[in-house]
Amino acid sequence: MSRLAPTAAALAAAALVLGGCGGDDVFRTDRPILRITLDEYRIVPQDIAVKPGRVKFVARNAGRLTHNLVIQVPDVPGGNPRLVDRVATMQPGQTAEPIKVTLAPGEYRLVCTIANHDDLGQFGTLKVQR
Repeated sequence: MSRLAPTAAALAAAALVLGGCGGDDVFRTDRPILRITLDEYRIVPQDIAVKPGRVKFVARNAGRLTHNLVIQVPDVPGGNPRLVDRVATMQPGQTAEPIKVTLAPGEYRLVCTIANHDDLGQFGTLKVQR
Protein backbone atom coordinates (compact mmCIF):
# COMPACT_ATOMS: atom_id res chain seq x y z
CA MET A 1 0.00 0.00 0.00
CA SER A 2 2.83 2.43 0.77
CA ARG A 3 4.31 1.91 -2.73
CA LEU A 4 1.04 3.10 -4.26
CA ALA A 5 0.89 6.31 -2.23
CA PRO A 6 3.36 8.30 -4.41
CA THR A 7 1.58 7.17 -7.58
CA ALA A 8 -1.82 8.08 -6.17
CA ALA A 9 -0.50 11.48 -5.07
CA ALA A 10 0.93 12.13 -8.55
CA LEU A 11 -2.35 11.16 -10.21
CA ALA A 12 -4.33 13.40 -7.86
CA ALA A 13 -2.00 16.34 -8.57
CA ALA A 14 -2.31 15.79 -12.33
CA ALA A 15 -6.10 15.67 -12.07
CA LEU A 16 -6.12 19.00 -10.23
CA VAL A 17 -3.87 20.65 -12.80
CA LEU A 18 -5.68 19.25 -15.82
CA GLY A 19 -9.10 19.93 -14.34
CA GLY A 20 -8.68 23.63 -15.06
CA CYS A 21 -7.48 23.16 -18.65
CA GLY A 22 -9.69 23.60 -21.66
CA GLY A 23 -12.70 24.81 -19.69
CA ASP A 24 -14.93 27.72 -20.49
CA ASP A 25 -14.00 30.42 -17.99
CA VAL A 26 -16.92 32.66 -18.94
CA PHE A 27 -19.36 33.48 -16.13
CA ARG A 28 -22.84 33.03 -17.61
CA THR A 29 -26.01 34.25 -15.98
CA ASP A 30 -29.65 34.82 -16.88
CA ARG A 31 -30.13 36.99 -13.80
CA PRO A 32 -30.41 40.76 -14.35
CA ILE A 33 -27.88 41.52 -11.58
CA LEU A 34 -24.09 41.38 -11.93
CA ARG A 35 -21.97 41.53 -8.81
CA ILE A 36 -18.47 42.65 -9.75
CA THR A 37 -15.46 42.73 -7.42
CA LEU A 38 -12.41 44.89 -8.15
CA ASP A 39 -8.98 44.69 -6.55
CA GLU A 40 -5.37 45.10 -7.60
CA TYR A 41 -5.50 44.67 -10.73
CA ARG A 42 -8.42 42.40 -11.47
CA ILE A 43 -12.10 42.45 -12.23
CA VAL A 44 -13.94 39.34 -11.01
CA PRO A 45 -15.56 37.74 -12.85
CA GLN A 46 -13.40 38.81 -15.77
CA ASP A 47 -15.39 37.34 -18.67
CA ILE A 48 -19.17 37.50 -18.44
CA ALA A 49 -22.08 36.52 -20.70
CA VAL A 50 -25.60 37.89 -20.14
CA LYS A 51 -28.89 38.15 -22.02
CA PRO A 52 -29.83 41.46 -23.67
CA GLY A 53 -31.90 43.89 -21.65
CA ARG A 54 -31.64 45.81 -18.40
CA VAL A 55 -28.76 44.74 -16.14
CA LYS A 56 -27.99 46.04 -12.67
CA PHE A 57 -24.27 46.36 -11.87
CA VAL A 58 -23.22 46.14 -8.22
CA ALA A 59 -19.49 46.84 -7.87
CA ARG A 60 -17.38 46.37 -4.74
CA ASN A 61 -13.78 47.43 -4.19
CA ALA A 62 -12.01 44.62 -2.34
CA GLY A 63 -8.58 46.15 -2.94
CA ARG A 64 -6.27 48.58 -1.16
CA LEU A 65 -6.38 51.25 -3.89
CA THR A 66 -9.26 53.25 -5.35
CA HIS A 67 -11.02 51.67 -8.34
CA ASN A 68 -13.94 52.32 -10.65
CA LEU A 69 -15.87 50.28 -13.19
CA VAL A 70 -16.51 51.61 -16.68
CA ILE A 71 -18.60 49.86 -19.34
CA GLN A 72 -17.41 50.60 -22.88
CA VAL A 73 -18.07 49.60 -26.47
CA PRO A 74 -14.52 48.79 -27.58
CA ASP A 75 -14.72 48.78 -31.39
CA VAL A 76 -15.75 52.28 -32.35
CA PRO A 77 -14.59 53.99 -35.57
CA GLY A 78 -11.70 56.30 -34.74
CA GLY A 79 -10.20 53.89 -32.21
CA ASN A 80 -11.53 55.36 -28.98
CA PRO A 81 -13.96 53.22 -27.00
CA ARG A 82 -17.45 54.65 -26.43
CA LEU A 83 -18.64 55.08 -22.86
CA VAL A 84 -21.85 53.20 -22.05
CA ASP A 85 -21.98 53.92 -18.31
CA ARG A 86 -19.78 53.97 -15.24
CA VAL A 87 -19.78 53.17 -11.55
CA ALA A 88 -18.38 55.89 -9.32
CA THR A 89 -14.87 55.65 -7.95
CA MET A 90 -14.78 53.48 -4.85
CA GLN A 91 -12.46 53.70 -1.89
CA PRO A 92 -11.03 50.46 -0.45
CA GLY A 93 -13.79 48.31 1.05
CA GLN A 94 -16.57 50.41 -0.47
CA THR A 95 -19.52 49.22 -2.58
CA ALA A 96 -20.62 51.75 -5.18
CA GLU A 97 -24.17 52.90 -5.78
CA PRO A 98 -25.55 50.31 -8.26
CA ILE A 99 -26.23 51.35 -11.83
CA LYS A 100 -28.80 49.94 -14.27
CA VAL A 101 -27.87 49.70 -17.93
CA THR A 102 -29.92 48.50 -20.90
CA LEU A 103 -27.60 46.38 -23.04
CA ALA A 104 -28.12 45.44 -26.69
CA PRO A 105 -26.49 42.31 -28.11
CA GLY A 106 -22.78 42.76 -28.68
CA GLU A 107 -19.44 42.80 -26.91
CA TYR A 108 -18.56 45.31 -24.22
CA ARG A 109 -15.45 46.01 -22.21
CA LEU A 110 -15.34 46.36 -18.43
CA VAL A 111 -12.39 48.40 -17.23
CA CYS A 112 -10.98 50.41 -14.34
CA THR A 113 -9.93 53.75 -15.84
CA ILE A 114 -7.92 54.99 -12.87
CA ALA A 115 -4.22 55.61 -13.68
CA ASN A 116 -2.77 52.62 -15.56
CA HIS A 117 -4.96 49.93 -13.92
CA ASP A 118 -6.21 48.85 -17.36
CA ASP A 119 -2.63 48.31 -18.57
CA LEU A 120 -1.94 46.23 -15.46
CA GLY A 121 -4.78 43.82 -16.29
CA GLN A 122 -7.83 45.36 -14.65
CA PHE A 123 -10.28 44.76 -17.49
CA GLY A 124 -12.81 42.20 -18.63
CA THR A 125 -15.29 41.38 -21.37
CA LEU A 126 -19.07 41.39 -21.26
CA LYS A 127 -20.81 39.48 -24.04
CA VAL A 128 -24.49 40.19 -24.46
CA GLN A 129 -26.17 37.46 -26.44
CA ARG A 130 -29.56 35.81 -26.73
